[in-house]
Amino acid sequence: MRVAHDFWIRFKSLARKLSPPQLVFAGFLSYLALGLLVLSLPLAQTSHVGFVDNLFMITSAMSTTGLTTVSTGDDYTGLGQFTLLVLIQLGGIGYMVVSSFVILARRQNLGPSRENVLKAQFSLPADFNIRQFVWHVCIFTLLIEALGALALYFEFRAAGVENALWQAIFHSISAFCTAGFSLFNDSMMGFSGNPAVCTTIMLLSYLGGIGFIVLADLWLCLRTRGRRLTFTSRVILAMTLGVFVLGTSLLFALDPLIAELPTGERLLAAAFQLSQASSTAGFNSVEIGKLGEGALLLLTTAMIIGASPAGTGGGLKTTTVSALLATAWSTLRGHARVTLLGHEIPVERLHTAFTNATLYLITLALGVYCLSFLDDHSLLAQSFECASALGTVGLSMGITAALGTGAKLTLVALMFVGRVGPLTAGLAFLKRRSAADGAHLAKGDLSV
Repeated sequence: MRVAHDFWIRFKSLARKLSPPQLVFAGFLSYLALGLLVLSLPLAQTSHVGFVDNLFMITSAMSTTGLTTVSTGDDYTGLGQFTLLVLIQLGGIGYMVVSSFVILARRQNLGPSRENVLKAQFSLPADFNIRQFVWHVCIFTLLIEALGALALYFEFRAAGVENALWQAIFHSISAFCTAGFSLFNDSMMGFSGNPAVCTTIMLLSYLGGIGFIVLADLWLCLRTRGRRLTFTSRVILAMTLGVFVLGTSLLFALDPLIAELPTGERLLAAAFQLSQASSTAGFNSVEIGKLGEGALLLLTTAMIIGASPAGTGGGLKTTTVSALLATAWSTLRGHARVTLLGHEIPVERLHTAFTNATLYLITLALGVYCLSFLDDHSLLAQSFECASALGTVGLSMGITAALGTGAKLTLVALMFVGRVGPLTAGLAFLKRRSAADGAHLAKGDLSV
């Protein structure tokens, strides 16, 4: 007991010395290690799964990616599937939210360090009400996932799916957390012509992808007469809708594989596949490897743009891309200030957006570069796989299971960085300097 007490004291002392980004990084790493330990147990597997594949699967679950090297439904027992589902849930809503919800339920206060970690994990404004946010996250998650599971249960049961209730629960959580994990070996291809299943998965994916800030904002608008959506929510919804409408239209009109389907199924397939790329959920209702190069480029772009902040999805985020586009538009029009939807964007937010985009694209380029040396598939397939891993999407051209050990570990690193966020990962390893450190530097004008 004495040894355990001393260890706990030292652990808390070390945790206090870590910055919020470092705590976020360490927290996800600890959950990954614990999940890997459970998934490696013989009781969690129906057949022997190697260490690298278990590491890949648990990282994919924790990062809510959905790329798989083995069959989730065939190679893991109920314990293994449940372990993956728990990691998907923790990865989707954030490991700090669950413990914070327990603390608030016991009528205790959140400490300053815990609030700072939550703000870092969800990119929340400094003046955001953390207590209210935690309650909203947990209540919205339970409600939406329960309704999604109920809708899927009736459809799966009508389709004669075995263990319909477990399948419905698993796919509802996986969809809302934008994980893309499926107990069906062909993902949602078996339901490509089922509008109810596809629409339910799409709604769950987008509700998770648009972020809890928007969900809380919409709820408050419904409850408060005269309240309008915040600027952030309006930007997220506008960008999400724009990507969905434009992307679906292009897929519907131009891809040869989707064009072979009847009109109704064609529209459903185009909308479903674009939604799974842009929300970073990663289910597929058509065979991705058979899509045309134009469609693959379109889906890759949607994956890079990604979902929205304070949500369950990955990617660059719609707000980051919106800030970049607003900067370009303001520069072209000769404006000194960057404006969007009638609001001026603060300079510090623009710096964050550009830094995030730069780190994201550098990480993606390094991933493709490494994979090109470790794998023999086409550069297009490798680039698509890396974009899917870093964006925590889960779509694949079918090469994941055939990758070698080095290539799998490369994707593991990309998935982990994608979930933590390249910016958060960078802040976790780089020591931040104060503004006074550069006060002595001379100013220089750089030609760009």
